[in-house]
Amino acid sequence: EGSPLHITSDIEPRMPAGAAFLIDELVAFEAGLEPLTSLYSAPLFGEIAEGRFSEARRHGILASLLLVDIDDFDCIRDRHGRLVADAAMLAVAELLRNRLRREDMVALRDGGTFQVLLMHCDGTGALAKAEALRAAIAGLAPAGIPITASIGLASAAVSAGLSFDMLMERAGEALGTAWARGPDHVVAHTRPHGRPAAGPTPVN
Repeated sequence: EGSPLHITSDIEPRMPAGAAFLIDELVAFEAGLEPLTSLYSAPLFGEIAEGRFSEARRHGILASLLLVDIDDFDCIRDRHGRLVADAAMLAVAELLRNRLRREDMVALRDGGTFQVLLMHCDGTGALAKAEALRAAIAGLAPAGIPITASIGLASAAVSAGLSFDMLMERAGEALGTAWARGPDHVVAHTRPHGRPAAGPTPVN
């Protein structure tokens, strides 16, 4: 008998190259976050937003949705490479994170497009916020590359019966109009719920 045998080593385990990123990516995935930006993933954003809408419907809370799209994002990626494109997304993600309220939500929907949910925010407030974000993004130059963004927005009183999916659809229509007008524009969708379509209203 005697003391248990302890084997020691001066050799520290080494993490394989890229393993740290993969671990971070796995943690983000399991938390429902988008790995690059650590924002909400689109599926988690949709799930939480639906829940907030259902809760807000009982109280008649105003809500607005912004779709913020980095202009010519595919061209940035094709011309300057993935690292520069990632830097652009990270720069916009950080700006959104810093300029939104704690109660707001932001997610990365897909390459270069962000979803922003503004609760307790009417159309006038959402328009002012969208214009401020557009101007701030135009001042960014990630990796030395100037960028701009187009923003489509839609607002509604949740009690009016407008679903989150319908609000998303209207914000998408507004973003499409912004794209048609060229880069660096904000367009607000103004059609009241239940009335014939009047189309989005350009803002600038």
